Amino acid sequence: MRTDELIDLLAGVVRPSRGAVARVIGIALLAAIAGSFVVMMLGWGLRPDLRAALSTSAYWMKTVYTAAIALAGLALVERLGRPGARARFGWLVAAAAFAIVALLAAGELAALPQTQWTRDVMGQTWSRCPFRIAVIALPAFGATLWALRRMAPTRPRLAGAAAGLLAGGVGATVYGLYCQETAAAFTAVWYTLGMLVWAAIGAAFGGRLLRW
Repeated sequence: MRTDELIDLLAGVVRPSRGAVARVIGIALLAAIAGSFVVMMLGWGLRPDLRAALSTSAYWMKTVYTAAIALAGLALVERLGRPGARARFGWLVAAAAFAIVALLAAGELAALPQTQWTRDVMGQTWSRCPFRIAVIALPAFGATLWALRRMAPTRPRLAGAAAGLLAGGVGATVYGLYCQETAAAFTAVWYTLGMLVWAAIGAAFGGRLLRW
């Protein structure tokens, strides 16, 4: 067998099947959502007024924001799992989502007397919200790492941060099915902090967790 034939044969063996990356990410995303939902139901359950909440703008403000962060994380994972791929779109989506919720929070606070700002930002559950989001997001983080380890990330710290961002977005979106806080300022501060927990952990340990 000639050298060029051997190279072609080896390339054919290691070439991933078409759509393999999409399948891996799809499985991980389903596992992330299902796992986070199970943790939320076991730990806290659904808010009792969920049906009524679904008709309010406050609920959808939170949900659209956290889902946008999850979407940004998903786009980043898909890009950063490929050697040399650009990941600008995901970062732009995350930045735009945060900028919009920050503007909503600023507008909300501007319409209130300063004496009410602290109550609006802190809500009733500020000390528990980030922790709960992080706990609910744990299965999503594990599932996303599983997907990335089956890809070929060459920037493991950034890929780890992306995994955490996706997990945090999923966890926060699921947590919204329980949380009854309605203020945009609360969401901008405490939901964001909860979503960034795993992103920070992924960035710190991505080099070790995603080592080839």
